[in-house]
Amino acid sequence: MKSLLSVQSFRFYSYFLCLSLIVSTLILPSQHASAAQQAISAELQAKLDEIDAYIDDAAAKLGAPGGSMVLVKDGQIVYRKTWGVTGDGKTAVTAQTPFLLGSLSKGLTAYGIMLLVQANKIDLDAPVRQYLPSFTLESEEDAAKITVRQLLTQTSGLGTESGMKFADQGADDSEAVQRYVRELSTEATTARPGERHQYSNANYGILGALIERIYGVSFEEYMDKSVFEPLGMSNAAASVRQAKEKGWMSGYRSWFGLSVQSDIAYDNGGAPYGYIAASAEDMGHYLIGMLQPDAVLSARYTRMMMEPAVLTRANSQTSYGFGWRITPLAEGGERIWHAGSTPDYRSEIMLLPGEGWGAAILTNRNNSLEEIRLTQVMNGVQQILLGKKAQPATFSVPMERWLFAVVFLVLLLVTARVVYRLFRVRRKSGNRRIWAGLATVFILLAVLLLPVLLYGLNVTWHTFSLFVPDMAALAVGCVVLLTASGLLSVKMAVNG
Repeated sequence: MKSLLSVQSFRFYSYFLCLSLIVSTLILPSQHASAAQQAISAELQAKLDEIDAYIDDAAAKLGAPGGSMVLVKDGQIVYRKTWGVTGDGKTAVTAQTPFLLGSLSKGLTAYGIMLLVQANKIDLDAPVRQYLPSFTLESEEDAAKITVRQLLTQTSGLGTESGMKFADQGADDSEAVQRYVRELSTEATTARPGERHQYSNANYGILGALIERIYGVSFEEYMDKSVFEPLGMSNAAASVRQAKEKGWMSGYRSWFGLSVQSDIAYDNGGAPYGYIAASAEDMGHYLIGMLQPDAVLSARYTRMMMEPAVLTRANSQTSYGFGWRITPLAEGGERIWHAGSTPDYRSEIMLLPGEGWGAAILTNRNNSLEEIRLTQVMNGVQQILLGKKAQPATFSVPMERWLFAVVFLVLLLVTARVVYRLFRVRRKSGNRRIWAGLATVFILLAVLLLPVLLYGLNVTWHTFSLFVPDMAALAVGCVVLLTASGLLSVKMAVNG
């Protein structure tokens, strides 16, 4: 019995030892992997903490009443940040709050087009008229030559001003996208199709109409069923009806740095190029779709969107793809990005494919003089993501705004002086020629001020007044004062 127990004990301990060795062999590598994962997680968390502190500081300086941010890394949303209130001034912004994307909409429209290319419903190098027979321009010859690829890369020949003339109209009907294209029928190209890059909302407006004709439904319905739902963008919208249902509200316009609630309407006709609404959570899913393709759009066509197709201007390092800008990084690799603006919203999006990072920042206030601020914030985020130290956000004062204010005040004093001379000085001036000359100068300046200003900025008055409302008000004030001074000077010359 004792001998048997000894043998059994030996076998038991032998089996136990073998089992222990096997278990140890299995467990130890997993413990090492877990330690490595913990190290990566700690490193990632440290970076996210640095981002969080940076955004806390930057958001306070940006001045936008509300905003949100999302970061994705290697196919996962790893960071969400929200602050402030929505357009009603009291509802807190959440990761599900829709913001207007501005020109970030172009990338989503391009995504929709590439889905049709993937389904063999569109040939990128086919003429637009093959799918949209009603499309025409002032030059029938140019209209017949423009291809789908040229619209995507902004090389159709249509200029920036053509995209402004019919933009931001506040249309709320279902025919707005098609009407936008019909209104381009009298527009002239400013370059031969394919000749050079000219950023124009018109190109993506046409693409929206093309989608409607090919798919046989509204742009809103196509984007919802083919892009938003498959990507998991549950708060996204491409029409005013849908946007309001998802909780979108008008944002804010900056008047001399102060936030004023906006009355700018959503524009259905502008959805393909600038009026898609989406939340930070939606943008996270969109970024994942771009960085980890194949779930919706194949890797082949996703990469095509982000490949440099044309330089944005001569001697520039930045290229344009399909709704995305591409800039090489000094560290190697590329930054794929775009900025977006509407009169009351401002946004930025960025991909660092080599690092597996994606980022989007959405804010609900805008003024063109302040747009560079959010770009600077995104640049700071990029520095941190690349392992560098970002300097605290600092924003310069828009000198154009205050110089214009000084001009307005000077003209106000000049007008006051003319009024004083007219009504307070009893004796005749005896300077008819001087007053006639001043009258001519004042009236000439009044007539030329706005046209010269708009020509120099290469914008329409409609766009200028929407995106720089404070300067537009000052410009009108200057014209009024110059006109008043001119008319009063005429009276002085007559009374001489």
